[in-house]
Amino acid sequence: MHIPETVLEWLLEDENPSVRYRCMLELQDRPKTDGVVKKVKNEVDTSPIVQNILQKMHPEGYWEVKKRDGRMIGAGVEYADWSTTHYVLSYLVELGMTKENPQVKKAADRYLSLQQPDGDFWDHFSCLYGLNIRTFIKLGYFEDSRLQKTINLLKTMIREDQGYLCDMHEGKRKTRLTKSCYRGTVKALFAISELPELWTEVYAQRLINYFLDRNILFKTKKPADFVTRETGKTIFPFSYRAGLLETLYALGRMGYGEDPRVSAAWNLLQEHRTSTGKYVLDWTPGKTTNRYFYPGPKQTENKWVTFYAYLCLRYKEEGIQS
Repeated sequence: MHIPETVLEWLLEDENPSVRYRCMLELQDRPKTDGVVKKVKNEVDTSPIVQNILQKMHPEGYWEVKKRDGRMIGAGVEYADWSTTHYVLSYLVELGMTKENPQVKKAADRYLSLQQPDGDFWDHFSCLYGLNIRTFIKLGYFEDSRLQKTINLLKTMIREDQGYLCDMHEGKRKTRLTKSCYRGTVKALFAISELPELWTEVYAQRLINYFLDRNILFKTKKPADFVTRETGKTIFPFSYRAGLLETLYALGRMGYGEDPRVSAAWNLLQEHRTSTGKYVLDWTPGKTTNRYFYPGPKQTENKWVTFYAYLCLRYKEEGIQS
């Protein structure tokens, strides 16, 4: 997978130590023990964006926002506005942080303590627990028994149509099966892509087929229409929405990048590439909505989107299966 030299130099600029750090590890395969990598990791830890997030954390270990009705949410598992605890933890992961940081560990452990007995967090929202699985794996909690409960829940919640649906919508149609939620199912796929030991299991194959059978992005009965309005867009940071990068990352990593049913999605990604070899961000929440992680203006070349685009292409080319 070739990255133009000018693009690589741009991604490795000092200005964004988190992108630089992720590129060194995931695109250049430099070990964490490398002296330069360790130096950049220190820069990540002390970067203004990371420090702002940690300084805004409640002393007990959570982030909260005020709703329009005056309610404060974030101390529990409810989420909204891209600035409550489970989103903020996912941002810290993207920025290169793990539970090695004491504040991050405090917030992560507190959040996991809110888990339901079956491993769920809130009404079996797969858009919530799917993203959480990925977040906590990357934070360093894979072997934690609490996370393993949520992973086991992921295995059991897959539905007849090979997707996922939360309790709020389950059974709302009396005469026919309610279709699975595409957005939530994307988050389940995103989670499983971080669990290679599960890729050959029956439920994982059913989940993969949910996407391959619709050529990834399209309605099954209207194959020219996107499943959701954002399905073909580059979206960052990752949230409840279901953007192009998440599905390509997951399927590419699991070894399905060269499957012909993924080709339309790759073509869409190519349309986001500029003449410079960089990639454009379609959508991100505004600064007043996402208080902690603004990746840059919409409809411009973006380092985060460019990093993920080349990571997806790398997985496609290498056909990673483990």
